[in-house]
Amino acid sequence: MKIAIVIAGLIVVAAAVLVSVQPGFLKPASLALVKKSDILGFSPGMTFDETNKLITQRRYSCRQLRYSYVLECAVDGAKVTIFADDIDPKNPDPKHPIWRVNAELSNPGPQDAASKDAAVKSISDQFNAQPTRDAREGWIWTVGRGLKLSYDGAALKLVDEAEEIRRAKQEAKR
Repeated sequence: MKIAIVIAGLIVVAAAVLVSVQPGFLKPASLALVKKSDILGFSPGMTFDETNKLITQRRYSCRQLRYSYVLECAVDGAKVTIFADDIDPKNPDPKHPIWRVNAELSNPGPQDAASKDAAVKSISDQFNAQPTRDAREGWIWTVGRGLKLSYDGAALKLVDEAEEIRRAKQEAKR
């Protein structure tokens, strides 16, 4: 009996040491792969109804722009603009899925290199992704399925890449 207690104690100590050295050890593998893919709860792919429910639940102050499916919200010191599909006569989708979310910071703070690096690290940690640098868009992360997040020092943009490409092709045809 004493031997069993000693062995159990050694197992507990070994587990404690393992957790202190590698804190993610006890996390399920499925959680390690989960990536954040929203800005303040808004994510491309959400329907317009889901977006309105989120606004109501979180009591965000938003207004819908006239004759469009674009919402502007004031949330935690940021101006968040949500773009959803308009009605297309060829493909009338009553769900109006979101395809872009922009969050412009009202007061981005100091714009020195250290502040930007800290912001990029914070975003990387939140979205569990590593950025790449782009000359036009600033920092870019791939988050979720087919979503591109970019940060230029003053604004975050989360876009459904496939929808963005489709829209660019449509604009080129016009």
